[in-house]
Amino acid sequence: MIKRIDFNEIMEKCKELGQKKVKEIMSKEIVTVKEHGQFLEFATDIEMYNYLSFPVVNEDDEIVGIISQTDLLKLILFHGPTRNKLLVEKYFLGVPSIKLIMNFHPITLSPEDIVDEAAYLMFEHKIQSIPIIEKKKVVGVIGKIDIVSQILRTMGL
Repeated sequence: MIKRIDFNEIMEKCKELGQKKVKEIMSKEIVTVKEHGQFLEFATDIEMYNYLSFPVVNEDDEIVGIISQTDLLKLILFHGPTRNKLLVEKYFLGVPSIKLIMNFHPITLSPEDIVDEAAYLMFEHKIQSIPIIEKKKVVGVIGKIDIVSQILRTMGL
């Protein structure tokens, strides 16, 4: 038997979800990269964790930026056909550290912000996830997948 879904009920539950605090649904398992980390370490993290972006932190574990697969793609496009050779040689020409290719102005939220704000920022800025910051430290990450998973749960799926 197919479960009947009441659209109005779903919309009401989505409204409720939108008012929840980010800390209620954010991922608390965080993988960060160091600003002076090497490019190959970042490329390995992408493959190992399958994340689209990573918060970048300094020596005190304070957020200083964000780096994404898009940043990696820009480098690959810039360096063209030499990409494979550079990765095999375990360095990327002209890119000694993450700091040189990261975005210095990440969009962040606090744990007390609401899910509606997170969803709006992801949509508006075409990003997949947002670091959650408390006292300059990354305490979580909220992604589109977290929000979609919550919506699916409210639908009983």
